[in-house]
Amino acid sequence: MENKREILKVVDLQKKFHKLEVLKGISTTFHENEVVSIIGPSGGGKSTFLRCLNLLEQPTSGQILFDGTDICTIKGKAIDHCRQRMGMVFQQFNLFENMNVMKNLTVAPMRIHKMPQAEAEAKAEELVRRVGLADKLTAYPSQLSGGQKQRIAIVRALMMNPEVMLFDEPTSALDPEMTGEVLSVMKALAEEGMTMIVVTHEMRFAREVSTRTLFLDGGRIEEDKPSKELFSHPESPRLISFLEKVL
Repeated sequence: MENKREILKVVDLQKKFHKLEVLKGISTTFHENEVVSIIGPSGGGKSTFLRCLNLLEQPTSGQILFDGTDICTIKGKAIDHCRQRMGMVFQQFNLFENMNVMKNLTVAPMRIHKMPQAEAEAKAEELVRRVGLADKLTAYPSQLSGGQKQRIAIVRALMMNPEVMLFDEPTSALDPEMTGEVLSVMKALAEEGMTMIVVTHEMRFAREVSTRTLFLDGGRIEEDKPSKELFSHPESPRLISFLEKVL
């Protein structure tokens, strides 16, 4: 990783909700072109950590250095600009129900990046073709399956040309067939070199697609290793017990 650009550096990140301490001093670094999976039991702090990375949750203390700038200290429009550089894909697809797929995909780049309509639509057509949904541009979200909605949600994030993609359990609301559809899109993105941070229950994705895996439990990183090593030689008793349950 020495020659890879450091995109995000997290230093002693803490997050409290009133008296509940959810993140207890997390420090780690994410590099360009890296695919990092975050695994661990429910309630361990995985989604909170991800939401802190693009300031959907404001950290209680610590630093998040994005290209060297501590984004925990920024305000207002600077936060919006930061979020535009980090695509986010949620468990629930968050598509606009009153807009068709084309409108869902083009409204943000046209409004925020002032992209001309023809350019935005051409880009949307190219991206939906890549995820196998070229025939759905005029469909509304209510006419799509869960897997199709999630693929459109991924394309919507890609429309903003993000430097990093954050995924918060993107397949947890899907059945196995639809899960496969979404994971294949994510795998293709990984192969193209997209920097991705993925909170996931899909252990096969973590082991086979991710370059690195973090095991988060009790608000702390218990293990942080190259994925194949973490799965084949877990050290922490908590991780060993977790893997016994999920594999």
